[in-house]
Amino acid sequence: MDLQIRAISNKHNAKISIVDISESINKICDLQQSSPIVNICLAKFTINNTLVAIDNKDNNKISTAYSTDEGVIKRMITEFEDNKIRSTSKVKHFEMCETTEDINPLDLMLGKTGEIYYSRDMGLKAPYISSIKTKGSNMDSIFMQFLKKSSQITSLIATDVTFNNSFKIDKAVGILIQLLPKHTQENIEMLENKIGNTKYLTDVLVKSTNYYEVIKDILDDAQILSTSQIIFECNCNYEKILNLAKLLGKEELLELINNKENVYINCDFCNKDYTIKYTELNKLI
Repeated sequence: MDLQIRAISNKHNAKISIVDISESINKICDLQQSSPIVNICLAKFTINNTLVAIDNKDNNKISTAYSTDEGVIKRMITEFEDNKIRSTSKVKHFEMCETTEDINPLDLMLGKTGEIYYSRDMGLKAPYISSIKTKGSNMDSIFMQFLKKSSQITSLIATDVTFNNSFKIDKAVGILIQLLPKHTQENIEMLENKIGNTKYLTDVLVKSTNYYEVIKDILDDAQILSTSQIIFECNCNYEKILNLAKLLGKEELLELINNKENVYINCDFCNKDYTIKYTELNKLI
């Protein structure tokens, strides 16, 4: 079962979040029918967005896109809403070859520069949107850059994705640790001594099934703020797809109607096919 757990430490002036979305990521990757290197990028992107989104007190819909002109992946989109996640990537297949063997796979896939677009739907006329230019191909570092700029909060993110012998994702886990405004140098030193390095953190997460104990080991006085199940769920439906068809414009819609041509749309998140009959297109004009 996929889950999220959040906790706070008043003694150490820190808060911590852990997510395990292994089952959901497997469903997403199966639907995307993507290759393993793409799955790693998409999984780490989704884990990071989920870690950031679960700290959203108002439970707003959080959508994040990563775009790069340099990287093979080109664009990824992930959404979090009501403990439901969904993700997609523009490029779904890539295999390393002799000419790319000496290149860091993540540099190749994500590029060394890109941009994060963050959207939070608060139920107003338009969502809150922000973006930052990013450097590097480490997705954890990219989201830490985003948090530093957007909320001025010192954060540590560590994620890991492991595979079984069949190249199916075995574990997709992540942790977010943030210092509270009243933190002291002593708090920082305590965390540095406890954590050591991010490799230690991710090793513990991958091996553990008791994330509460992981939190207590880092923050001994931690109080649990929330725990809940996370699932993959797409929110597409016929009405939304019908509204999407409006983007074709009046002239093109009229041409389709006159030629008695149906519109075929595939959902990027769940791979479901929709057919809009030409007789329905009159509703959009």
